Amino acid sequence: MFKLRFVLFLILISLAETNASDALSLSEKLNQHVKSYVEQEQFQGVVLVAQKENVVFKKAYGYADIEGKILNTVNNQFLIGSLTKSFTAVAILKLVELGKLDLHKPVQTYIRELNPALAEGLTLHLLLKHQSGLLPHLERLVQFENKDVSSKEILHIINQSRLSFVPGSSYQYSNLNYHLAAMVIENVTDKNYPEAMKDLVFVPLGMANSGVERLNQLPANRAKGYRKGFFGVKNDENIVSYALGSGDIYSTVGDLLKWDQALYGDDFLSQEIIQLAFKEESSALGNYGYGFRIREYQRRVSENTGTLTRHGGSMDGFYSNLHRYTDDELTVIVLANIRAFPIRDLTFELKEIALGAEMLNRSRETLE
Repeated sequence: MFKLRFVLFLILISLAETNASDALSLSEKLNQHVKSYVEQEQFQGVVLVAQKENVVFKKAYGYADIEGKILNTVNNQFLIGSLTKSFTAVAILKLVELGKLDLHKPVQTYIRELNPALAEGLTLHLLLKHQSGLLPHLERLVQFENKDVSSKEILHIINQSRLSFVPGSSYQYSNLNYHLAAMVIENVTDKNYPEAMKDLVFVPLGMANSGVERLNQLPANRAKGYRKGFFGVKNDENIVSYALGSGDIYSTVGDLLKWDQALYGDDFLSQEIIQLAFKEESSALGNYGYGFRIREYQRRVSENTGTLTRHGGSMDGFYSNLHRYTDDELTVIVLANIRAFPIRDLTFELKEIALGAEMLNRSRETLE
């Protein structure tokens, strides 16, 4: 009996060592792959890969401040660009669940100063789905100044524009949709967008290192943004108040994992409400839910496809990507403070390494 127990003990030890070796092997594979981008594409930033709530890989690369020679850490904050839209959309859904908003009421119910020529037939549903007909960017309407702008000023700019198509008849990705959605949040909560997002999302989820950036409210631990050019790497950043509700949030990989995990449960929002965000349209209408892009992914070579819910961000000096491979509960987060490099390729490749797919399914998609 003693010998049998001793043999079983040795088998258990061997299995434990094998599992530890496999985990280390996966971590090293992920690290080596990211390092190839650091060396060839000059990537710098932070990468996190998690299976369910368990972090299997988290590492920082390059500099948070090149001039000061300060290295990035996994706790650095990064501007996340258009990934902000996911947060704005979910904040809207939170207010819907609280009975304070209706997705299908006219937007002018909540923004009375909106130009009637733009407001006719326009609802929150169409704004969040990018089916409003509004122009893609404020840059087409105004020259940005080196100062923060108010929601009132942004609404005045939007009111000077014209629709590209009848609301609901087509798809056109537009930051203006989410500017207006943020104004709805402000008007319903009677708080500015930074305060409302803190109360609706960041505090409930324990996202203590996340917020909405303004020139008079710069985060203490944010990495600087950079751009590679013909003459080298230079500091390059936006005035993000012009990106109200569409690109003005900063966060960390740790906070973004808290956000990701909250969308699997019922504590933050009911799954009935959350699933509205993941209800995609046809490819002709952008495969877009409410603040999320929806598409299929190959789980493994021998398995069926799963559902990927994601969003990315691109702005001066920063890139972001958050991919939720929901059928495998695999999360890949890439935050970068340098551009340009193929962040969508890197994100998909990390997924394939994590799932053991050997990169047989190199997918391409448009980064927003």
